[in-house]
Amino acid sequence: MWLPFLLQQINETEMRSMGLKITPEDIYSVKEGSLKDAVLIFGGGCTGEVISSQGLVLTNHHCGYGTVNALSSVENDYLTDGFFAKAQNGEIPCPGLSVRFIRNIIPVTDKILDFPASMKEEDKADYIQDRLTVLQEDQESKTNYEVFIRPFFSGNEYYMFLVERFTDVRLVAYPPNGVGKFGGDTDNWAWPRHTGDFGMFRIYADKNNNAADYSPENKPYSPPRHLKVNVGGLQKGDFTMVYGFPGRTSEYLTSDGLNETMNVLDPARIKIREKRLQIMEADMKLSKSNFIKYASKQARVANYYKKWQGELAGLKLNDAVSKKQREEAKFMQWVNQSPERRTKYGRIISDLKAIYESQASDYLQYEYIRECLKASEQIMSASLGIGMLKAMKNGESLDKYPQLLYNQIAGINPETDEKITHALYAMYQDKFGMHEKTNIPQINAVYDASIFRDTSILSNLIHTKDTYKIAKMIQEDPAFETYRFITQENDRIIPMLRKNRGELDALYKNYIQGLREFSSKPLYPDANSTLRLAYGKVEGLDPQDGMSYSYYTTLGGAVRKRNPEVEEFNMPKRLVDLYEGQDFGRYGIDHKGRKDVPVCFLASNHTTGGNSGSPVLNAYGELIGLNFDRIWEGTMSDIYYDINLCRNISVDIRYVLFLVDKFGGATWIVDEMDLVGRHVDSGIIGEAGDIPNKLIKKRKKRRRY
Repeated sequence: MWLPFLLQQINETEMRSMGLKITPEDIYSVKEGSLKDAVLIFGGGCTGEVISSQGLVLTNHHCGYGTVNALSSVENDYLTDGFFAKAQNGEIPCPGLSVRFIRNIIPVTDKILDFPASMKEEDKADYIQDRLTVLQEDQESKTNYEVFIRPFFSGNEYYMFLVERFTDVRLVAYPPNGVGKFGGDTDNWAWPRHTGDFGMFRIYADKNNNAADYSPENKPYSPPRHLKVNVGGLQKGDFTMVYGFPGRTSEYLTSDGLNETMNVLDPARIKIREKRLQIMEADMKLSKSNFIKYASKQARVANYYKKWQGELAGLKLNDAVSKKQREEAKFMQWVNQSPERRTKYGRIISDLKAIYESQASDYLQYEYIRECLKASEQIMSASLGIGMLKAMKNGESLDKYPQLLYNQIAGINPETDEKITHALYAMYQDKFGMHEKTNIPQINAVYDASIFRDTSILSNLIHTKDTYKIAKMIQEDPAFETYRFITQENDRIIPMLRKNRGELDALYKNYIQGLREFSSKPLYPDANSTLRLAYGKVEGLDPQDGMSYSYYTTLGGAVRKRNPEVEEFNMPKRLVDLYEGQDFGRYGIDHKGRKDVPVCFLASNHTTGGNSGSPVLNAYGELIGLNFDRIWEGTMSDIYYDINLCRNISVDIRYVLFLVDKFGGATWIVDEMDLVGRHVDSGIIGEAGDIPNKLIKKRKKRRRY
């Protein structure tokens, strides 16, 4: 997960040896349009890319799920039925959705860590925070861009990011769940995969091409760079790049940090979410309304439930703790070879171990509070009581609170939420003991008598204007009482964890600096939701004895996997008809003597959450796929990366185009893209429509995909 502006000095030689055909300046430049200007942060933390001169954005189906869920209704169920605009004027505005581009990255380490010589160690954290604030405000005063500064290598380096945000974003194309979520939780984090995990949106700007809030007068945004779309195919061994915004990794954890995850945190998280999902999924089958209310929530909860299972399995399979211990032994051997290094690094491993051991029980309780107690949406809605009490104290109006409550509980089915609350609160009590604010009578009262269970109840109470009565009702409300208990428990634990976090951060800053001195090759910083480039090759793997993963899947495999009686595998009939009629247009390939459409492929790029929606690029920087997942055996890569087991999963761009064109009937969308037909080894370059026959002949000769 390399910083793209450092490719020339760190990575270029290796990348060229693996097949890269363009320059580092083509990938990242601030002087003229480069690939970075086509890559964006989508919504709250996914990645997207611009794939036309008219601001067309491609990202994952699951990245747009919450947005499309909000646009859906029983009458217009875009999740189940999909959506393909018939023309630009049919695109749907997406309130609250924004995209952000990185316009520049500036090193500011020397401006952050310029401590006065007399400064005490305990004062440095406050000094750094002051410097961050001053630098950010100063830069924002000079530009129209948003600015943020991030630490790298645990605070050994700092970089400033200049960001341009666009807030008029509209839905263009979105396949139905039977395509975009095909395989559901069963196939999540798994291979083989047959998911068309994509969605298309469009950025709009004002008449001067500047970012602007939604207006009917806005025009499609004209970007400084957009990606060319390669339909020439790919084969095993091809060089690939993933350009995007990986969210968070902790790859430099010590063996004790790994042990905390393996034996304390992950097992608890898995157990709790399993119970929550059982209830949620059973109730989603009861009605269409319930399905729509919980579809996005279920996907969010299930995603990390399965991820943690794979992470745990991968760490055990790798014997990761023992390997880390051996690496630490080598590091300490190097440390002990020098008195200066012994002074600086000699106690780091043991000091880190002591902190992890001291916080184990409190950290576990913190996770139970987060996963169990805070899972009750009805109880958490009572947090509004805090604001109401403050407002009355300050003589402010309470008129906005019924609408705020509606916003919080509109997506709740009270019966489902009550089942979840009873089950998860019981798990918390089994682990940490009974309490009157989390017992069965209290929970029953929450759903029977709370003023926060219905907006009309709260509205009527507010209309009395009797502030004494309102305050008394809030303070005696069962949901509010339980919410306050949760807050108090959290407040008891968090100061200790925050203190430990500060000590851990200081130790890891020193430890990682030592690792960089010790290592014979450059290290990349942990992911922190900033722009990164990963590179690898198209390749499958043999994850276990007697098991082999091919590097690609096809539509034929998806059709054979379909099962109309199981929601996760209920494929739309139109897609089946297209397959059976061999109606693939220019997107078909020759697969084992039969025409088919490529669906997904594997590559050895290092990815994590946040890389969802990232473009997968070939050696020329052309779009060949859309990253959306990792294989189950490699999910431990967030904390322990093993190139022999880790593979990212991507949708083949030809499947995306096939679905938009042939399935969705939105050929006009494909027509606005710049399609190219080059394959690196074949050297074939031409119009997209001329490509398939030529490539089929090549494949028959060389038996490649």
